[in-house]
Amino acid sequence: MESPEFDGKDLSEALDAASKALGVAPADLDYEILEGGRKGVFGLGARPVRIRVSPSAPQPGRSNATGASSPEPSAGESAASSPAATLRDIVQKMGFDIKVEELRRDGSLELRLDGPDCKRLTAKDGELLSAMEFVLSRMGRRAWPDESPVHLTCRGFRSERDDEIVEMVRQAAAEVARSGRPHRLQALNPYERRVVHMTIRDHPGLTTVSEGDGFLKRVRVEKIAP
Repeated sequence: MESPEFDGKDLSEALDAASKALGVAPADLDYEILEGGRKGVFGLGARPVRIRVSPSAPQPGRSNATGASSPEPSAGESAASSPAATLRDIVQKMGFDIKVEELRRDGSLELRLDGPDCKRLTAKDGELLSAMEFVLSRMGRRAWPDESPVHLTCRGFRSERDDEIVEMVRQAAAEVARSGRPHRLQALNPYERRVVHMTIRDHPGLTTVSEGDGFLKRVRVEKIAP
């Protein structure tokens, strides 16, 4: 079976197109980024993001299109490498000169990447870094289901981005508290949305709601109903 390809102005749109065509949730797609895309200048020279979606087995406990029960993972799958070892293998196969360091804190697993090629991972607001984190999260559902959530950082990029998101959320929270009207943030990846949710916890009376079904979702900050 030939693997289908899909285009979109960004990764989220390409995944949504694949999801609608194949009838599979975006989070359950196994895909390869063929073209990273380019925004261009005033629309000139822009290129879409192109992905190739590979046929994948349904997740454990889910039913396939015929209603049959999905098979359990094999012994080889359950004995897969750790997230850190898997990430090292990925960056090596990509030809990147990058080292991976494992750090556990606050109930999560942080994998820190450092090396000459970090700038390639953090280009375009870290799109490739986010995609690699997404792939590891997808693999983790079967390979290491008892492992903590995995987050990738690359030579301080995520820390700087975290600071930007926290400041953005604080400003939105102040506006919502003042006006009482909900405020929608820009589209964010799963890790960035987690930063938003955790930041709003420090603002009593406010809550967050994720909107959308794609890899990138918008988060709505609003007052808690009395």
